[in-house]
Amino acid sequence: MERSVAPVPIAPMLLPCAGDIAQVRHRQYLVNEVIAPADVREQHTLVRLTCLDDDAQGRPLSVLWERELAARVIRPEQGGLGPPARFDEPRHFAAYLHALKWSSVTATDARLFQAPFRAGIHLMNHQLTPLKKALELPRVNLFIADDVGLGKTIEAGLVLQELILRQRVDRVLIVCPASVTLQWRDEMEKRFGLRFEIFNSEFVSRRRQERGFQVPVWATHSRFIVSYQTLRRSEYFEPLKTLLEEKGHHKSLLVLDEAHVVAPASSSRYAIDTETTRSIRSLAERFEHRLFLSATPHNGHSNSFSALLEMLDPQRFTRGTRVREAQLAPVMVRRLKSDLLALGSSQRYPERHVVGVRLTHDSGRWHAEWLAPDGKTVEQRVDLGEASAPELELSQKLARYTELMGPGTKQGRLVFINLQKRLLSSIEAFHRTLSIHAAAFGAGALAPDGGALTGDTAPESEEHGETDDALELSFAETIREDSQHLSASVQARKLLDDMLKLSARHRAARDAKLRALLHWIREHQCPLTRGAAWKPRRVILFTEYGDTLRYLKEQLTAAFEGTQRGDERILTLTGGIDDVKRAEVQAAFNGSMEEFPVRVLLATDAAREGINLQGHCADLFHIDVPWNPSRMEQRNGRIDRALQPASTVRCGYFIYGQRAEDAVLDTLARKVETITRELGSLGCVLMDQMHDALASGITKRTLERLSRAATSTRTEVTKRELESQRTLQSLRKELDEIGELRERSGKVMDFNPVLLRDALDVGFELAGAGRLERETITEEGRTLEAWKVPALPASWSTTLDSIRPRRVHDEAAWEWRKRPLSPVVFEAPPGVSSKLVHLHLSHPLVQRVLQRFLAQGFSANDLSRVTVVQTRRDAVSRVIVFGRLSLFGEGAARLHDEVVSVSARWLDGGGRGHLKPFADEADRKAIDQLETTLAEAPALSSIPKAVQKRLLASVESDFSKLWPAIEEQASVRERDARKKLAARGASEAKALTEILLTQQEAIQEALGAQLELELDAQAEKDQWRRDKAHLEQRLTALGRELVEQPESLKATYAVRVARLVPVGMVYLWPGAR
Repeated sequence: MERSVAPVPIAPMLLPCAGDIAQVRHRQYLVNEVIAPADVREQHTLVRLTCLDDDAQGRPLSVLWERELAARVIRPEQGGLGPPARFDEPRHFAAYLHALKWSSVTATDARLFQAPFRAGIHLMNHQLTPLKKALELPRVNLFIADDVGLGKTIEAGLVLQELILRQRVDRVLIVCPASVTLQWRDEMEKRFGLRFEIFNSEFVSRRRQERGFQVPVWATHSRFIVSYQTLRRSEYFEPLKTLLEEKGHHKSLLVLDEAHVVAPASSSRYAIDTETTRSIRSLAERFEHRLFLSATPHNGHSNSFSALLEMLDPQRFTRGTRVREAQLAPVMVRRLKSDLLALGSSQRYPERHVVGVRLTHDSGRWHAEWLAPDGKTVEQRVDLGEASAPELELSQKLARYTELMGPGTKQGRLVFINLQKRLLSSIEAFHRTLSIHAAAFGAGALAPDGGALTGDTAPESEEHGETDDALELSFAETIREDSQHLSASVQARKLLDDMLKLSARHRAARDAKLRALLHWIREHQCPLTRGAAWKPRRVILFTEYGDTLRYLKEQLTAAFEGTQRGDERILTLTGGIDDVKRAEVQAAFNGSMEEFPVRVLLATDAAREGINLQGHCADLFHIDVPWNPSRMEQRNGRIDRALQPASTVRCGYFIYGQRAEDAVLDTLARKVETITRELGSLGCVLMDQMHDALASGITKRTLERLSRAATSTRTEVTKRELESQRTLQSLRKELDEIGELRERSGKVMDFNPVLLRDALDVGFELAGAGRLERETITEEGRTLEAWKVPALPASWSTTLDSIRPRRVHDEAAWEWRKRPLSPVVFEAPPGVSSKLVHLHLSHPLVQRVLQRFLAQGFSANDLSRVTVVQTRRDAVSRVIVFGRLSLFGEGAARLHDEVVSVSARWLDGGGRGHLKPFADEADRKAIDQLETTLAEAPALSSIPKAVQKRLLASVESDFSKLWPAIEEQASVRERDARKKLAARGASEAKALTEILLTQQEAIQEALGAQLELELDAQAEKDQWRRDKAHLEQRLTALGRELVEQPESLKATYAVRVARLVPVGMVYLWPGAR
């Protein structure tokens, strides 16, 4: 075993060998490779190194050895801690020792984890299951398929952080929808202390200005977040593939959010690859580790599911083969919120109430009935006032018009389906679409008015998704083109003209839905009278159409006029807005009611995916029920999710009791709620089928088609391939096991927020600053204990950015940095909108402080690493010596870390028993009680100066005499760790062999099938032929992998070098003396 105690140089020009430890530029490195110069007369030996120091661990370095100033090989030598000039204060030594313990990792036990104790999260047992599975896998290929709102982002962050801590990952790419790129970046930085760059055109432009065009932009950082929209652009995608090929896939991780979007998709029997499928497949194979996230992983096509899983883990799955439960179990995590609630989860999730609002017109007056969750019982009936019912009349006229036109082509039918959908949203949306249809058709007396549906261009962002205006323009062009091919009778033209006039008269009037909504606002938010105040309650109004959103905004703005700050009560969230604007809207809507006056968020479906809006909102209304049921569930998921402070969330929708189409919409909304609650992934399949049932519009037969949606081959495939994983019995067992692992890992980690606070105090003192100051904060009506960070030197300014209040758009950096720092806490604050900053072990401020401790004895010398502690627990003086054992694998990956300690009696005059390690049980007990002893210890001044002088003089000698006992202890621990690592490598290699053999059998079975004869569409047959060719290639490759991969896996756990370094020494001095 290589052991380094005190660095002692060999001859300066002595060349190192692979496996040596070298000191270069005041740091210690593992020598990976030594490359001699081509010409032996030249002294240009290239040495590739990997840093071993804790504060720069894993960092690569290449040097020309002979040209490197003071480079030297380090050999083990008894040098100890060196002569200390003074003793450290006990609390200083305790902070140093804790920093070392908290930074230790081990691969000897896959069931121990560290990331949960280093993250700024509310720790929930179910979120640790993905981490447990990830650590059990030789390569982390994991599919997190938890329900909407259970915290998949947090689960992925825990896995990512653990892999980084173990030096198994250096490069990370997160691919996600454009709407959540900023949220991913903020969550990774806030919760895990991981800084990501968002890769977009703005970032590319900035980097090229800084570095020049010759530097590949993808090479300028190691952690990126990119949207699917941006990644589709070849000028970004191709350079990324090139860079990955050059660097190799070692220590790289790909995270796919909403991974179902890359799966082959088709409404027919055999799913066909899309362009996105092919692109991501070519990208995924260039990464060593992969994390896929999706609440809807299965679309009902077996070949689509297997193709998605092959991207995840090509050694375990092959597209075109059947997915077996035994293969899927190790890599799939799938839980529903209803499952966790049924198991009595300690995490409080809100209860969801789906509220139908039935609107009826009687004797010239509108009435609204608020229905109970059963959909039948009327909880409240309200008179909405006198008004006509143009939406009912237009519905009848449109039905008759459609019947008269009798569109026979698919394009023709789409015109009338879209007219029907727009009328179900609002008269404004219907009128604008009808005007375009009439103008293109040449039948309308009224020309289409200006606005979003006219003009040649509209702003569009490929990176942020299409704007609502761009989508409206595209839709308008489709309506124009399809309408030009239609012909109509005189009666049909008369009906069209009547509808145009009727909708024009009522497009700006308050419809029944708006009347009911205003009644709800008056009752729950504001009376809407002049000077009226607003209550602390927020609501989201979702619509599918930009026209309806504009109509709502105009109407609500007029209704709010005259109330307190009425012009500040509405925000909008639409498609295509940039990251900054989206972040501002999200921050305001989640922010405190006192600071942000917004009460109503108007949103199109751009806000339905991934965005957290639950901070201060538990009410939502669907102004229109989307015909794609999955969208309705995604909307509900914005407020029905973890960390929702309310016990109940209410998701409302409107139905007209006297309009035939609304009976279908009511059934659709109720089915979505039942499916979501009870059916898991089947919900995705059923919702797709329900969407298909509406493809031809709402007719008399639509209800019957909806009722048949649950019976299909796709449903059975999903049950067999995915939902078989999810049983309450297995989940209960899993959560019980996770609870035990969490407790055991916590004991090994030995982390306590109070100890972290103490360590920060010491770190600030070493930096020449004061301590944290306690202060009381009132937040959301609760009084909380928080802390104020002391003034720190100017060199800390960038680090302190991590605890400043959110920077306002266009705010100058110098002005922002003049604002007071946010108060800090050491446990996760309540809610998602808290202004308190959680200081956890991975926070940048904490990391900077702890790295100073970790560098002691290497690149920093603030501490002597020796202290004397007064104790009341023992009548005998003792000394405890500490060493740190580290085992490194390939590329300096840290395989095992532990602090080794030895205790012995210390006698003033020497003699029998003096410095004899573990002479009695009391010596071991002293180590076990050291944490308590340090916590109780008074200041160093409690030890008499004469005693300090005497002990200080004996430090070098005492350490030297006890160091062989540390080496002996370390040798035992090293043998045990090597044995466990070898056993794990052999076990995982055997498991991998079995996986590869199973794949061989599955491929051979698939190649023997005659599936092509059962397919009808030529595109499906072509896809099957491509898949078959891939199966044949994969079968050939498996033979080679069976020889190479298991051995490569074993090598992952092979120890290349062992390192034992001195940590420190503590004298325990009895208080009685």
